[in-house]
Amino acid sequence: MAPPKAPVAGPAVWGRPLALLALILLGPLLLLPTPLARVAVGWAGLLLLTFWTMGVLAFIGALAGSEASVLLGLERLLRRWVARLAPGPEALWIHWARQAHRSVQARWCLDQAARLGGSEGLFQEGLAWLDGGFGAGGQIAGTERLAGAARKGHAEAAFWYAESLRTGRGCLRDPAGSLLWYQRAATAGFGPAAAWLAQACASGDGALQDPDLARRWAQVSERLRPHAPLSRSPLRHDAAPEDPLVRVGAGVARHADALAGRLVAHWAGRWVLGVGAVLLAGLLLGVAVTFFLAGAAGLFFMPLLVLLPPGLMLAWQAWRLRREGPRRGRDRLREAAEAGDADACYRLGLSYRSGTSQLPRDEAGAVSWFRRAAEAGHRDAMRAMAQAYLGGHGVVRDPREAARWAEAAAREDLSGAT
Repeated sequence: MAPPKAPVAGPAVWGRPLALLALILLGPLLLLPTPLARVAVGWAGLLLLTFWTMGVLAFIGALAGSEASVLLGLERLLRRWVARLAPGPEALWIHWARQAHRSVQARWCLDQAARLGGSEGLFQEGLAWLDGGFGAGGQIAGTERLAGAARKGHAEAAFWYAESLRTGRGCLRDPAGSLLWYQRAATAGFGPAAAWLAQACASGDGALQDPDLARRWAQVSERLRPHAPLSRSPLRHDAAPEDPLVRVGAGVARHADALAGRLVAHWAGRWVLGVGAVLLAGLLLGVAVTFFLAGAAGLFFMPLLVLLPPGLMLAWQAWRLRREGPRRGRDRLREAAEAGDADACYRLGLSYRSGTSQLPRDEAGAVSWFRRAAEAGHRDAMRAMAQAYLGGHGVVRDPREAARWAEAAAREDLSGAT
């Protein structure tokens, strides 16, 4: 019987760490009715000053469009704290990688999972490297991580490692070694590996032709049905649900971005922002000079002094952004594909297959769009499906299915010619 999976959401994950963090932050305030009230007041002032400074820096980060904002840093610190106290940190980091709204954050979460040394973390990071469009270096790094996960007993990792050895993706081709890893994956209970072995032994493509062995692997494949679908890169997280922290963080970032956009969208807002920043900088400079010349012993002006650098940065950002317009546009290719346009489906599949700076490489996603286009009668998409099944790109390798799609493309060519 498989052990129960560790929770990745809900009070079981967030409750205890957040309660302990609140106790650490707010606990000193319990000293207010005691003779140590000065310590509590100082701690409260420090907290307010910290929160105020972070709020100002967060707004500046929204204006600058910075990826390394203070909110992102705080989110990472909070996730590290929660994962440290979680019952299953590896599963939790992978869950967060799937939900992350930025690819940089997703890769960081995945790296934290792999650093724990478990087979699942290595496997998921290997998939991300293989499908991330990072070129030959990414293929090599992904294959190395899949090999590490396979040696730790991960069944699907053994299947993907066998695929790499068979095709030479990220490593030297080794047909004998690939057959061994296919057998290990099938023995460990991964159905697609047993199905591949049955087909290979029946046709002699990838293994010695042996009808008896083919029947034996076919029986194993049937016993393991329904087969689990092939895993996809955890960086393909566009359809994942949001957890509370992602939802709150995205809401705060969205409101800050909207406020900053409204402020710099009109000349009046830019003018007020620039004049206000200059006046604020002058006021803070005067306060600082007065503070140091008078030799004041208190720290009452410290919040104003802390705002001096943010004020200057705000003025610089207002000047930099005053000529910039909105940069976000509609993804018309995806809209057309989702509306059923066969050519748009095919071109979107090509984008997924090759990978772009905005779209991670995803062979399984490419096959799904090619299939939609091919079923609508697109000849190039039919040829792409034949290539995918022939090489095992995004699907389990199946020469018969490849031949079926190739014949369908040939029939379309003949009908088009007549």
